[in-house]
Amino acid sequence: MIDVSVSQLSAFIHLAKTGSMSQSAHALGISQPTLSRHIASLENILGQVLIDRTHRPMRLTEAGEFFFEHLQKSVGELNELILLTQKFGKTAHSLTIGFVASVLYGRLPEIIGQLKQHLPNLDIRLTEISSNEQMHALKTGQIDVGFGRFLSSDGFIRQTFLTDEKLMVALPMTHVLAKQSQLPLKTFAQETLITYHRTPLVVGEKTLDPLLNIFYQKNINPKSKKHARDIQIALGLVSAGEGMTLVPESLTTVRSHQIAYIPLADHVVSPIYLNTLATAQNPHISALLNAIHAVYDDNL
Repeated sequence: MIDVSVSQLSAFIHLAKTGSMSQSAHALGISQPTLSRHIASLENILGQVLIDRTHRPMRLTEAGEFFFEHLQKSVGELNELILLTQKFGKTAHSLTIGFVASVLYGRLPEIIGQLKQHLPNLDIRLTEISSNEQMHALKTGQIDVGFGRFLSSDGFIRQTFLTDEKLMVALPMTHVLAKQSQLPLKTFAQETLITYHRTPLVVGEKTLDPLLNIFYQKNINPKSKKHARDIQIALGLVSAGEGMTLVPESLTTVRSHQIAYIPLADHVVSPIYLNTLATAQNPHISALLNAIHAVYDDNL
């Protein structure tokens, strides 16, 4: 069995990022000779030179580049596993719920209300966090449960489908199309699309903006695109006449005096998933599920 320590791997990763022995040693809290021994031992075990020490800053060799590329993910997963194991079996007296902003305008407040009725002494904490970021936050203990909109293939995460929410076209009240009963997606071929997702959607080996992916699946290209850093700002830009966007139906009360929300002629929905750890879940998750069932009238 290859005898490689986590300290050696961490030292290599840090040095690969900084290219400086002194900087990495200081950040890791070890001496430069100790750091140098870690790297030398790792190179000896692998039978490869990983660091080109003739340059300043130091550079990775081809073997070092290959090892670094594959190592980062493995060490990250190992650290997550350590955190999960440390949490295993511990009783919690609080429940931290992560959510994407759009869910807050739907039934999440009702669900929280139901949960508080049954567990009035439970310390419930809410934090807004993107769907993709919820996966890491669950594994590191930042949140206990998440309400998100994207599917994940992470083996540490269990996802429960809750519902599909129709997407609506949001456009300025003064727009010539604001009185239409329905609008097709192809309308955006002549309009500016305002996107607002913080993290891209992984489609195969590509990453795409989630809204743009909807259009590309239909072979539609919006006339132009603008990006806002969140959905609230996107709707503010819509109200200012800067373009149009698609939002879940639950947001149709936002700026309703300035924005017209028109149903799509195409069937396009945004799913909502409950994200939890596959194991070692917070003991109050079952009570949360009961509250969800009560709010959704058991139509899950």
